Amino acid sequence: MARIVAQEVASLREGFGRGAEFAVTRSTARERMLHRLECASIASHLDPSSRWTTPHRRRLDADPSYRIPMPVLVTRQAARELTGVRSCRVCWPNVSGEEPRPLRHVSAQRLGPQHVGRVLARPDGEPLGTIVRWRARIGADLFGVEHDEIEITTSAGVVTVARDGRVTIWDLPTDEEAIRRKTELVHRFASGDPRPA
Repeated sequence: MARIVAQEVASLREGFGRGAEFAVTRSTARERMLHRLECASIASHLDPSSRWTTPHRRRLDADPSYRIPMPVLVTRQAARELTGVRSCRVCWPNVSGEEPRPLRHVSAQRLGPQHVGRVLARPDGEPLGTIVRWRARIGADLFGVEHDEIEITTSAGVVTVARDGRVTIWDLPTDEEAIRRKTELVHRFASGDPRPA
């Protein structure tokens, strides 16, 4: 088992050493999917020691040739040359620069702390800025004008939406999350300890 994990770690290190920025998962052409390395959906695939759960170890005991499929780490250039690969909707690799953004529509009154740092957009995906904060405006203002709306402050300005209105956001990790995940990966594979911190 230790030898197999060491081989998998060496394979991942080699990919990082070549400057890989993306990972391709699945073995068949129809199911291949492209991810950014910091994608949350492949985090467990990049931790060889934890991938080998008890059921996998039993299967290996029964068949010494058994291996868990590993993601293939690729550079940006190699990713651009791939064909027949779907893009992950969690991390939106967008190597071509032409793929539609993954969008999510939420009720304005359901905005929460988890949306800070995400991009507010028009329904067609056109960005309106990164969400900085929001507040409910309910009741009459100093001039007697009634309000029942959500005021969303973005990096590009202020957008006001009815409380029961819908807003569109890019359904992607915040830049801060993505940078933190990428930094952890680089540190893990550069430090010699490929296990998550």
